[in-house]
Amino acid sequence: MTEVKPEFSLRGRFARRALLLGAGQIGLFGLLGWRLRQLQILDSSEYRLLSDENRLSVQLVAPIRGAIYDRFGTPVAQNRENLRVLVVPGYSKNLAVTLASLSRILPVSQADKDRVLRHARRQSGYLPILVAEDLNWRQFALLNVLAPEFPGLQTDSGSIRTYSHATSMAHIVGYVGMAAQREVNEDPMMRLPGFRTGKVGVERGFDRALRGSAGSTTYEADARGRVVRKLGSTPGTQGKDVVLSVDQGLQEFALNRLAEFRRASLVAMDCNTGEVLAMASTPTYDPNDITFKPDPKRFAELARADDNPFNNLAVRGLYPPGSTFKVVTALAGLESGVITEKDRVGCPGGYSLGRAYFRCWKPGGHGRMDVHDAIKQSCDVFFYETARRMGIDALAAMGRKLGLERIYPCGLAGQKKGVMPTVAWKRANLGQPWYGGETVIAGIGQGFVLTTPLQLAVMTGRVATGKAVVPRLTASGANAAKVAPALDIEPHHLDLVRGGMIGVVNEPGGTAGRAALTIPDMQMAGKTGTSQVVSSRGGRRLQGWEGETHALFIAYAPIDVPRYAVACVVEHGGGGSRVASPVVHDVMTVLLLRDPSGKPAFVARNDAPGRQPALAEARGAR
Repeated sequence: MTEVKPEFSLRGRFARRALLLGAGQIGLFGLLGWRLRQLQILDSSEYRLLSDENRLSVQLVAPIRGAIYDRFGTPVAQNRENLRVLVVPGYSKNLAVTLASLSRILPVSQADKDRVLRHARRQSGYLPILVAEDLNWRQFALLNVLAPEFPGLQTDSGSIRTYSHATSMAHIVGYVGMAAQREVNEDPMMRLPGFRTGKVGVERGFDRALRGSAGSTTYEADARGRVVRKLGSTPGTQGKDVVLSVDQGLQEFALNRLAEFRRASLVAMDCNTGEVLAMASTPTYDPNDITFKPDPKRFAELARADDNPFNNLAVRGLYPPGSTFKVVTALAGLESGVITEKDRVGCPGGYSLGRAYFRCWKPGGHGRMDVHDAIKQSCDVFFYETARRMGIDALAAMGRKLGLERIYPCGLAGQKKGVMPTVAWKRANLGQPWYGGETVIAGIGQGFVLTTPLQLAVMTGRVATGKAVVPRLTASGANAAKVAPALDIEPHHLDLVRGGMIGVVNEPGGTAGRAALTIPDMQMAGKTGTSQVVSSRGGRRLQGWEGETHALFIAYAPIDVPRYAVACVVEHGGGGSRVASPVVHDVMTVLLLRDPSGKPAFVARNDAPGRQPALAEARGAR
């Protein structure tokens, strides 16, 4: 056997290892080549897009918020120029030093410095942070000149929301403010420095339309996020202008007429189109005081005030409607057949049901009453008996048909729904059975029944026209208003109730003779109301001002072709005839003389493309 020399054995093993190593290297290079082909050829478009996204920085630009006008084009919410200074922390060598140096040129409070530093820690260092705004031209020009001395400092021009006729329109228009924490993630615009969104009123209800859509500016940035140059920009879309149905002049008059009262509200609307022409609530406030650089102490003082001026009583005030509700009871009784035009009910001054005794407001009684006289003289006993005969569920159904216990999608957030009680409602909410005495007092608008002044105005408009009118806060402008459908109520029954309301104001013995119009050949129909007030705790009577009854009055005019409806509530004002009816008389007089629904309505810029704002005929249904 031939012996293998050691040097040949070692050489063979080396050759095998070299072959394996070479094969491995070829395999690795092959795999690397395949991966490079995939990255550079097959997936090149995807990675090119990702590379561009890393290289490009896109910043949103806030749009101009739409303006708000009254029905005749009077501006009530606009924008004015806002000169601002911002800082980009990533460009500043020492942000605290930069802020300290800046405060020697313009006032920057310690609270603002802390805010900027806090935001710088929470967000990207290359996103701008608002430092100060509403600069004057001298400050703005000086900062532009000194900008190279302040690394990271930027100046720009934004807008500030301002309100005209502020106190009279506050509860309708509302105001804007900084986005709340829960709103920040809803829209990227909310993160823009100084961006404000609608908080209450029309500013909130129409916020999406008023806000517009953001523009953008594209910058080239390096790997650390620093801007190298501006590549281009896309302009935003200005928010839409909103034209309200409200007549600012009438609104001002209505609020001044309510000024003598501690808490009161009034709603005037077009009976046919549903356009709200005035919605006054007192006390009120000035939104300019809280929308821009608000004083926290002043805001807290207003919010904690006993009479809460932020509360729009016209849509958030809940009141027993009192005798104004008798038009509902009368229609419900006539429709259900428990009373007729000729039926008469004797009124001895009170009404017995079991062991309970319910008094009429007139101690000596009214004698025998039919439906016309019962409405005219507001006889409680007639409506006690009518309600007892038909039951609470039939009464509630008529109340809802006339617009009560409903929130209207008219652009006003925070409306209260009210209560039209039923047997099932009490069982579900209080866990108690319904009692006959509760039906009796519901018949005169007391007990569990609660309404808002806006709902009372809608109820009045529906009774006046026989149409299911729905309130709206925007003017029809060049677009014809939708004609409301007819109510499913017998026209003759509506005529009977209207006749009683005409008698309230214009016939001897009516409870509101003092409210008769003095305009030649013009009459108003109405219904007085006085609702008792009890404590929500234990049902006890209150004392002092809080123990006084609420004063209410509803009305429509003219009586032959109804056009306008008005509802007024004066909290703890006393009698509706003595206190509320003179207010409605004055407002209705001005309303008829101004006749806002018969005049051209303003057309917003966005409703008339390519043209300046103009006037156009309002073609609402009459």
